[in-house]
Amino acid sequence: MIEKFDSTDFWYTFLNSLRNFGFSAGTGELELDEEMQENLLTYLKEKIEVGVTDGQTALPPGLHDYFWRFQKEMLPKLRVLAESFLKTDPNNGAAAIILAIVACAEGDSQYLSHIENGMRLVPEDPGMNLLVIDRYRCCYVIYESDIDWQERVLTSLENLYTWAKQEGATVRYQDAKIAYEGLKTPYAVYAKLKEIIKELKVDAENPTLFKMCQRKIEKSNVLVKKCIDLLIEEQAAFQKELHQESESQLKTDDLSHENPNFWDTFLDSLENHGLSDRRWRLTQKIQEQLLKYFKMKLEDGVIDGRTTLPSELAEYVPRLPQAMLLELQEFTEDVYEKMPNNGAAAKVLSIIVGDSDVPYLEQAMELLSNDAEVCYHTISLYAKSLYNRDDPLYEKTLLALEELYRRAQHPDESDLHHWLTRLYNELGRTPCHIYRYLMKNPDGNSELIGKCKTLIVQMLQVFQERLTHEPDEWYALRGLGDIYETLGETELAQKYPWEPHSEYRWAQTAWVGRQLPDFTAVTLEGKPISFSDYQGKMVLLNFCSKWCRFCTPEIPYVKKVYETHHKTGFEVIGVSLDENEAELREYIEEHEIPWSHIFDGEVWKTKVAKYFGINSVPSQWLIDREGKIISVDNRQDRLGQIVSWTETSRVGSMVPDFSAVDVYGEHVCPETQRGNVVLLYFCSSGELQSNIYTIYDKYHTRGFDIISICIYGGSNDELRDRIHEENCKGQHILDGDDYNGPLFKLFGINPWQKVPAFVLIDKQGKIVMSRYGKVHSPEEWAAKLDEQVATHLGLS
Repeated sequence: MIEKFDSTDFWYTFLNSLRNFGFSAGTGELELDEEMQENLLTYLKEKIEVGVTDGQTALPPGLHDYFWRFQKEMLPKLRVLAESFLKTDPNNGAAAIILAIVACAEGDSQYLSHIENGMRLVPEDPGMNLLVIDRYRCCYVIYESDIDWQERVLTSLENLYTWAKQEGATVRYQDAKIAYEGLKTPYAVYAKLKEIIKELKVDAENPTLFKMCQRKIEKSNVLVKKCIDLLIEEQAAFQKELHQESESQLKTDDLSHENPNFWDTFLDSLENHGLSDRRWRLTQKIQEQLLKYFKMKLEDGVIDGRTTLPSELAEYVPRLPQAMLLELQEFTEDVYEKMPNNGAAAKVLSIIVGDSDVPYLEQAMELLSNDAEVCYHTISLYAKSLYNRDDPLYEKTLLALEELYRRAQHPDESDLHHWLTRLYNELGRTPCHIYRYLMKNPDGNSELIGKCKTLIVQMLQVFQERLTHEPDEWYALRGLGDIYETLGETELAQKYPWEPHSEYRWAQTAWVGRQLPDFTAVTLEGKPISFSDYQGKMVLLNFCSKWCRFCTPEIPYVKKVYETHHKTGFEVIGVSLDENEAELREYIEEHEIPWSHIFDGEVWKTKVAKYFGINSVPSQWLIDREGKIISVDNRQDRLGQIVSWTETSRVGSMVPDFSAVDVYGEHVCPETQRGNVVLLYFCSSGELQSNIYTIYDKYHTRGFDIISICIYGGSNDELRDRIHEENCKGQHILDGDDYNGPLFKLFGINPWQKVPAFVLIDKQGKIVMSRYGKVHSPEEWAAKLDEQVATHLGLS
């Protein structure tokens, strides 16, 4: 249960208690006991009674972010509270806000009228305006073409910014700022208005609609201008701290838009000052310099089929501050309108507006004959059409791939291997992917299939050539695995780290089941290590970083497993993707981390991480004592469970001692089975029958037995009836109705691991064979089991 806190303002300490116990916004329904519900109702009643001061209520502005997560029985109580006040005082703004929030949370069809009433009563209240903005976000599709809704949300944004600019560094301001993050901004409204204007211009070609469309276009243009003004207000309201911080961090003396290396210098300055994250914090001066730079490049247009724009714009432009992005779009549209053949303008617009305006993409493809980046960006946007054969972009995706291959041959362009790697790592929409999709329905697709094969052959040559220079290049190895698997060369495909028929970008799970190649590195202490140093031990290769907000919560789980299993041969190798050595050392000391770390300060280019294709952290690779990669996804309790299973079921070790009672009341334990070969068969009720019973019939009289350990929601009697009905052999133990039974827990079998699981024990109680998970080839598995049973019974 959530801990109770005393406070001068109950709401904020209530939120802090949620965050302290992992129940922050967006993490699911909150279970509030009667006492907590009553405390909330009392608190809200007090705030309603305070009334309205200077146009705002005493309610905290983040209410709308939590009400939808209260239990259903809480919402009617809040409605009754609000309605009781409004009954005696119809102009009570705080009660109107709560009623509007409850109506939204309950899906009340009248919620719009409640919102309108709240805006009428307290138009300046931050909580009321945040609710309107949130509703705009949630109902974006429903109201996206409604100009009045666009105007309504702009009014709420204006009200909110006016309040925020006047508010100091108070708790209410911070609460409003947190609630505002992630909601629709003026730029989102601007983008929608631009789409509306475009559609209205098409409709205006109908003479009967001309006047109405013109009126709407004029109103929309006025709102567009308001969006531009409000973006400046937004910066002043909610980005003032970031602005001040970036002014002191980022020196701009060496940055001039006339500098030929301006873009590279700009990116380097971000890296050097730690501003290379997804949300750039740029000073006004830098924004002005960037805009001048882009304007200069746009006016240059196209020279010899290429622009003078910097590379990788599709990655960087969307990350520009929204006020700057809006101004850049306005300027670029003006250039494009005056010069329709300006490929640079078409390229920038295709990136800014994305696939909402396909003609920009098509123009960029046509006007930029040597620009492979345009082809790649086009593929990234067209790729979503691959599952709709009737979509006009379907065939264009393959055409864009062909163009990418062709343009990658240009001497000034990155080589084809570069683009193929990006296709795999970022999109997953390669010729192999398209080929597999087409082969599901080859009729009528012969021409496209032929084109795919041609491209696949080129891919094969590119990756083979790459491996002649870099024999261990991960992406080339992975690409060959994909190609051979796609073309049906299964035996060749098995030589490469490839997850068969993966439809998405390269996943690290491709390594599961394969031997971890040896590697060498240097630890933070300067000690050279290699994986061969850990031969015979179980190892967790822990790719992590200080800056990753998901990595720190994993430390207690890893430490718990380390402390439990280290004495028996469990090791952890941390691979740090950090940049600052001093900060990393401080972090290790702060969290008392006992294992070694590999560190070279190269972040994502860290040698070991790059070699294994790491593209996200935390990434925790578990390698068994034989050097085989067991899993690359070992978060929280799952790590301990998988380690427990692996160690408990390890071939060559003695089976753990246990004592249980079967469904007939008979005592079962390993000691009573000494002298027999025994199969422990962990299963669910739906898997009681199996071809392993054929082996039971064959060898039971010679000393072979089966002990089924079953998870089942029924009773012993019900399971016994089922066993009789299905003629199941051996002994049967009911281990509860989930994965928390004593035997499942003892062997570390968990919901992620799945059943069935098998452990074969010889006459002395030593484990000779084990496996878990679905058996994909039952006959092959049964043949191996038969062979092992016969061997250990001394019959072969």
